[in-house]
Amino acid sequence: MGLSFSEIKNIENFTPMEIVDKIGLYYYILMSQLTGVLIPAILYILVYRKKNVDLNTGFILPKRNSYFIYAIFLLFLSYPLIQFSADLNSKMFFSNWLSDESEMIGRMTMDILKMNGIGELLRNIILVGFLPAIGEELFFRAGIQKELLAFFKRKDFAIILTAIIFSAFHLEFDGFLPRFFLGLILGYTYYWSSSLWVPVVIHFINNSLLIITAYFTTDNLEELVSNQSVEPIPVYMLMMSAISVFVIRHQMYKMYIEDKFENKESLND
Repeated sequence: MGLSFSEIKNIENFTPMEIVDKIGLYYYILMSQLTGVLIPAILYILVYRKKNVDLNTGFILPKRNSYFIYAIFLLFLSYPLIQFSADLNSKMFFSNWLSDESEMIGRMTMDILKMNGIGELLRNIILVGFLPAIGEELFFRAGIQKELLAFFKRKDFAIILTAIIFSAFHLEFDGFLPRFFLGLILGYTYYWSSSLWVPVVIHFINNSLLIITAYFTTDNLEELVSNQSVEPIPVYMLMMSAISVFVIRHQMYKMYIEDKFENKESLND
């Protein structure tokens, strides 16, 4: 196993699955996370945000720890809506776009989720939970969302467009809508809290929850990977989820306005 020097020079001629077969699935995931997201994001920050990096990227804790609490509740209480969007996605015309890539990613995901022992569980939490949470939030929220907001001067447009790019980036259009919904949650919690750590934490929780669930329920891996529920989500559950999301969104926005007002007052003093 491994790539020879001549093969490395011609690596662009290999399909992703051939590269996986050569170097191994976990090394492929690590390489993809580092070269595809994390390193470009770090280089971008070092070049364009090198002055006052903490404030420019949000590498600061939020003014209130309650942002973390509300964001976690927002994530969990939105799961019925996310699941509904996954079921809806399966009926949309774009669900079969890049079907070969989606099938390949699905097979890779299935292989990752087949774990033997606590060591593989911890390895997956690092590779699938921690690294994407850091790298993708740096790349999409601190990078793309910040740039779109600076260019268009429209918060909602920048967050929604970033969520679209975030979901399309994964090349799994059979799961586009639920990932887009997740992107909205990540984008708004980042904007309201002014801290990158808030979306990083809920991104990590979301990804790691899948890994931990798969570890303890090996019989339902295909259902977990497909994101489609066996039975329809009850209407009352969708309504409760929607109301909960609205209430938490209102509370987080209220905290954001209060913090913004306090910052203005402190500048005027």
